[in-house]
Amino acid sequence: MDKHFEDLGVIRKHLIEYLHAYDLKHLTQIPPGFQNHIFWNCAHVLVTQQLMTYYLSSNAMLVDNDWVMRYKKGTVGDKNVTENDVRLLIKLLQTSLVQLKKDYNSEKLSYYKPYETSFGIHLENIEDAIRFNVLHESLHLGYVMALVKGIS
Repeated sequence: MDKHFEDLGVIRKHLIEYLHAYDLKHLTQIPPGFQNHIFWNCAHVLVTQQLMTYYLSSNAMLVDNDWVMRYKKGTVGDKNVTENDVRLLIKLLQTSLVQLKKDYNSEKLSYYKPYETSFGIHLENIEDAIRFNVLHESLHLGYVMALVKGIS
């Protein structure tokens, strides 16, 4: 699984770079043709990772329920984002990956409730969830890259 953690680290590095590169106005701008903004995509990958790895393994998540309700699948980006939210997201994108690797290696995540993603992919265990998370975060990094071209 080390390669998957390494890949997630690269993806997260790029997401964090985008969060640092743009001001709040641009991070929350939704260009025509899109339903969400840069900040939403970055927060969504964090929330989804927490749901897929911690919630489905019956462990406490590092994000609170408010973040889950705002950034889970099916939600839409809004302008109610603060500079503190951006700072917290950057911190959580960094620390949650370190914590995930630590918890995976300690077998804290060994129990796993099987889940089928909206892609139709069956996740049977934590390894499946981590592998799928790489795909999911890559997809949203691609959205962020497209959003950057659409913001002014």
